Order: sequence, then structure tokens, then C-alpha cells
Amino acid sequence: MKKTFTFRQSDLEQADKCLESLRLKYSEPIEQPYTSDLARGNAVHNAIEYVGNEMIRSGEVPSWDEVKPIIDEAMLIECKLVEDWRTSPEETEETIQNNFEAWYWEVFPHLSPIAVEQEFNVLLDETKDRKIHLSGTIDWIDESGLILDWKNPTRPYQRWEKVRWDNQSTVYTYAVACSDGNFDERPFQLVMLCKGKVHTIDITRGPRDWEALKSKCHALADLIDANLNSYPQGWNSWYCSPKWCAHWSQCRGAHLGDDPQW
Repeated sequence: MKKTFTFRQSDLEQADKCLESLRLKYSEPIEQPYTSDLARGNAVHNAIEYVGNEMIRSGEVPSWDEVKPIIDEAMLIECKLVEDWRTSPEETEETIQNNFEAWYWEVFPHLSPIAVEQEFNVLLDETKDRKIHLSGTIDWIDESGLILDWKNPTRPYQRWEKVRWDNQSTVYTYAVACSDGNFDERPFQLVMLCKGKVHTIDITRGPRDWEALKSKCHALADLIDANLNSYPQGWNSWYCSPKWCAHWSQCRGAHLGDDPQW
């Protein structure tokens, strides 16, 4: 029987930051506190999901008076869950409101959704020994063919970085290509909502990118198949710190402690 591997784009992103952190994520999972960063992103995502689904259902654009209570409720629900306030409650709530309002007035008028929060599980490649699948959830597929993902970071990403090595665009464009059978190049857009401002990065992915993705996923599958006790550690990322990595104390942090004095 062939061995099956299923990777999410978040797994690939984690592997890029630190292979050892990916191994520990699954072999020794640690529950992490719910942060204000997560609350901010989830509240805005949930409200956008409502707007998109309502438009698909009714064929009409929901009014601001209709959607304003939705973001208010989503914000209330998410903020009640926060255990780690990385920004103050007041700043978090203000940013949630401003980000959603910016999306509604500046981004949404140009869109017409055909799918929102679209789940997928597609075959990427198959050899005599293994199958590799990709799974995930796409934020928004537009009638125009554009695939979109909403981000709520504290500051915009660098365009050149995302165009050069973003995994999400490659995975999502491939998944949509599998769904409609059209394997030509696909447009993908990262929409960053930062403190009430809209920033976008347009990325195009196609067959060459998807072939490269196959090689990347097979290499990760080879590493998993090796059944090693540890993987290489990635130190050259913002993620390698006690603030961000839940497993810090199990690798580099075992030697540097919780306050590395950088």
C-alpha cells in the first residue's frame, strides 16, 4: 500500500521557518494561549465570510447597516477568548473595526464571490511508493478568477519576499486548477489589512511553480520517512524566539534560556 502524505500550506510555511519546530508541532504538540493577534484576524475573517456567503446566497450586496452588527458580534466573541494581549483591548478592538471597514468600502466593491472559505483536498503527485495531497481552506474565490487571502498583520509584507517564496499562493492556485481542470497560470492576491489601511500583493503561479512544489513536498516526505529523532533547526527567522516558538525551550532555548538578551 502506498504511503499518503497530506500537507497544508501552513506546514510548508512552518518547514521554511524551522524544520524542527514542524516536527515538534506534531510529535509533541503544545497548546498555546489565544492571542489578540488571532482575535484580530479571526474577527475580521468571520465578518468577511458572512458578507461573502450572504452575497452568494441572495445575489445582493449586504448593506453596511446589515454587516456592522456582524463585525461587532465577531469582535465581542473573539476578544472574550484572548489570553495573551499583545496589543491592548482598546487598540485590538479599534483595529478590528477599522480593518473590516476598510475591506468593506475599498476591497469588497470590486469583488463578486463564487466561493468563500472553500475547503480542498487534492492530489499533488503520486509515485510507485507514495501519494502526496494538499489540503486547506481558501478565503475567497472570485468570479473574475482571482483567488484572495485576507491578512491582518501589524505591518505590510514585503512584496519581493512573497512573490519569491510564498507557499500559500502556489498551493491555493494549484487547488483551484484541480477543481476546474484549467492548469494555466492563475492570479492570487494577498490583501493585507493593517490598522485600517489596505495593502495588496499580486502573485501569479503556474505549472512551473506547481512542479517545484512537488519537489519540495517530496523532499519533506523523504525527511519524514527517515524517522529521525530531530530535524535541522532554523535560527535565521523571526520565529526562532521565546515569544513565537512554543518549543523554544526544547531546542535553542534550552541553552539560551527564556531571555536571550539579543
